[in-house]
Amino acid sequence: MRKVKIYIVLLLVAITAAATAQITVVTADKGPAADGNGLYYSLPATMFKVEVDLRRVESVPGPLAEYCENYLGTDDYIKASSVVYTAVDAKVIPFTIADENASYYMVFSEKVSKEDKPPRVELTPLGTLKSVNMYINSDNQQHETSKEIEKTIIINDKNDHFDYEAEFNKKQLIDTVVRKITIDTMTISKFLFKTSWVAKTAEERAEDAARHISLIREQRMNLLTGYHEVNFGAGIEYMDNQLKEMEQQYLELFQGKKRVSFEHYTFFVRPEKDTKQKELMTTTSGDKLMFKVQDFLNTVVKPMGAILNNVVYYRIPANAAIEVTFKDESLFKDIFEVKQLGVVSGVSVYKAGVIFDTQTGVPVKVRKY
Repeated sequence: MRKVKIYIVLLLVAITAAATAQITVVTADKGPAADGNGLYYSLPATMFKVEVDLRRVESVPGPLAEYCENYLGTDDYIKASSVVYTAVDAKVIPFTIADENASYYMVFSEKVSKEDKPPRVELTPLGTLKSVNMYINSDNQQHETSKEIEKTIIINDKNDHFDYEAEFNKKQLIDTVVRKITIDTMTISKFLFKTSWVAKTAEERAEDAARHISLIREQRMNLLTGYHEVNFGAGIEYMDNQLKEMEQQYLELFQGKKRVSFEHYTFFVRPEKDTKQKELMTTTSGDKLMFKVQDFLNTVVKPMGAILNNVVYYRIPANAAIEVTFKDESLFKDIFEVKQLGVVSGVSVYKAGVIFDTQTGVPVKVRKY
C-alpha cells in the first residue's frame, strides 16, 4: 500500500514539473484553412429570444351604419374602420451562441522537446473554450439548460361576418295592368297582374332590420311576462339568450362590430456595441415594438493589443439593461450579462492550465505547473 502512494506522488510531481509546448493564438482570418497543427475556437456571445403577445381589436362599421340614427335613435356606432393593438405580455430569454465575429485560431508549436507536454485543449459543443492544459479532469461541467414556456392563447373563432346581411335581398313588385275592351257601347275592364323582382334599397333593408329588432324585443317581453301561459321551465333562459343573440346580430348591422384576436410573435435579437435600439416590428396601425440596450462595463481591463505567445484570448462580459417597449411604453426591463459587449483580454497558459466558464468564457480556475 505504501509503494502505491509513493508512486502516485512521484507521478504528480513529474507532471507539474513538465513544461507545456508553445501556443500562439491569432484571429481566425489569419489562421490556415486546415493543417492539423491547431484548432479554431470562438468566444461566447449572448442572444435573446423575445416573445410578445398583442391583443388586436378591429372595428368594422355596419353595412347599415348611415341609418343608425334614423331607425335606432342613437349616434353611438362605429363610423370608420380601425385597428388597435395593445400589449398583453412580453418575455426576454437569453441564451449562449458562438460569436462568429470573435473567432480565433490556436497554433501549436511544431517543435516539442521530450520534456514538454503536448498542449491539451477542451472545447464546448458550441466551439468555445472549456479548458487549456488541464491534464487532470476538471469538475467544471456547466451546461446551459433550455427553458420551456407554456402559453395559453385565446382564439376568437366567432363568425366575423354580419349574419343577417345575407338575407333575401329581393322584394316582390306587383304591377296592376287594367286592360279595357270596348265593344259597341259596352266597356269591359280586364285586370292583369304583372309580377317581377327588384332589389331592395339600402334604406328598405334598414327598415326590415329595424322591424326585426322591434319584433324580437316584443317576443322577449312576451316570453318574460308569461304571455304564452306555458311553463317553459329552464328552457326559458335558453330561448331568451337566443333572442338576445339574434337582436345583437341585427343591431350590429347598424352599430358595427369589433373583432378581437390575440397574436403571438417571437424574435431573436443579438445586441451589438454600436446599436442601442432595434425595431422588431411595426403593426398595421403604425405602432412600433422596440428592443433597447443600455450597456455599462463592469471592468476597467484594457483590450489586448499585440499577439503574444502562450496567451489565450477570452472576453470579460458586460452587464446591460434590456428593455422592450411598445408604443413607447415599457413592457419588459431587466439587467442581463451580454458577453459581446465586454472587453477581450488574455490569460497566459505558459506552464499553466486554465478552466473557463462554459457560459461566459471567463477563466474560473488557473493551475500553475
